[in-house]
Amino acid sequence: MQVRAFDAGEPAAGEAVVRIHFAGISRGDVLHRREIIPFAAKPPYVPGYALSGVVEAIGAGIDTLQPGQAVVAVVRSGGYSERIRIPAARLVAAPAGLDLAAAAAAALNFFIAIQMLERIANLRSGQSILVHGASGGTGVALLQLAQRMGISAWGTCSKAKFVIVERYGGRPIDYRTERFDDVVYTSSPGISSPGLDAVFDPIGHFRRSYKILRAGGILVAYGLSDSLRNGKPDRWMATKAFVGGILLPKLIPDGKRTVFYSAFDLEKSAPQAYAQDLGKVLELLGQGKIDPIVSQVFPLEQARDAEKLLESGGVTGTLVLDCRAE
Repeated sequence: MQVRAFDAGEPAAGEAVVRIHFAGISRGDVLHRREIIPFAAKPPYVPGYALSGVVEAIGAGIDTLQPGQAVVAVVRSGGYSERIRIPAARLVAAPAGLDLAAAAAAALNFFIAIQMLERIANLRSGQSILVHGASGGTGVALLQLAQRMGISAWGTCSKAKFVIVERYGGRPIDYRTERFDDVVYTSSPGISSPGLDAVFDPIGHFRRSYKILRAGGILVAYGLSDSLRNGKPDRWMATKAFVGGILLPKLIPDGKRTVFYSAFDLEKSAPQAYAQDLGKVLELLGQGKIDPIVSQVFPLEQARDAEKLLESGGVTGTLVLDCRAE
């Protein structure tokens, strides 16, 4: 990963140029770079799925934005930069006075969490879930939103991160010393029986996650970080997990469901979902109803170091890049 100079250019009709202030760093950025995410951009490309900043210029035909306006976006790539030229339809206006660093941290994590909870799993108050990687950026988002919705949650994490899971109403499970399926079944006061209503899995424990669902429950997979071993992708492991844990269960008539969630795939079938759900995230953030954890802020030039830190594990919440030139 190298810092390079480039010209974003002038906006064409329907486009805007945004001066990026902050970019969120996600586990997806690491998996993208390691070429584990299918159909992702190939090198050379500019990483970064989530960004916040200020509109610098607009092209012809834009009447929903104006220069100087604070905006947020989720993109396929391009967030790790000082400027980006982007279709104006991807920009969602930020409420006045919004903390743009927090917005960059929330933009992707809370956006996909809302979509998975509400649009994919269609959960409601009184139901029960398990969140894998519960102390990470998306895990924290799932716990906070589940708490707001009246949903009971378990969360896997290290022993040192129990306080994070408990802060947002979750019951922690130490993934290093406990089997989550055993814990859920033997220590589950308040958890509906038999099984959970949904499991959210970015790790790759798909088969075991599927087994603890009730009839009518859903496994929502949204990553395969376990397939990254010693800094290298294990594609055989990824294929085995996907086929055995996502595809084959679809052939079993037991009433359970499996989905491998992608925000961009959902956008194809529900184009209105992007602006609606990102707008909802920004509204909740502006009202102080969600609390993205900004673990650390790095200057843009240290993006490599930031991703190394994330890849090493142990990060609570979200890392953020400060893309403003000094």
